[in-house]
Amino acid sequence: MDSTLLHNISVWTRIGVPKIERETQQELKVTIELLHPTKKVALQDDVKQGIDYAEVVECVKELAKTERKTIERFAEDIAKIILKKFKPEGGVQVTMTKKPTLPLENVSVTIHRP
Repeated sequence: MDSTLLHNISVWTRIGVPKIERETQQELKVTIELLHPTKKVALQDDVKQGIDYAEVVECVKELAKTERKTIERFAEDIAKIILKKFKPEGGVQVTMTKKPTLPLENVSVTIHRP
């Protein structure tokens, strides 16, 4: 299966388990892999034959406007809207990365939804 990989979409959102962590926006990096055939797009050189990744990015930015406690929930919300709106034949993989308040460089979660 072909795929389109959107690396490190930068979004700012309020996220974190403790309320104090959600008081200010934090930057998250979102990587999305859309599993779908790309042959029609390539043959016709027409994005309308596939998934317009600019629209995917806009959906992620819109979802970032809502406060959440966990990156797992945000990843699920992204996967759900992509599956519903863009219908990638092979599903979607979403990796969400943030800098935690703990002494770690970053923390991330990856989900795959068919």
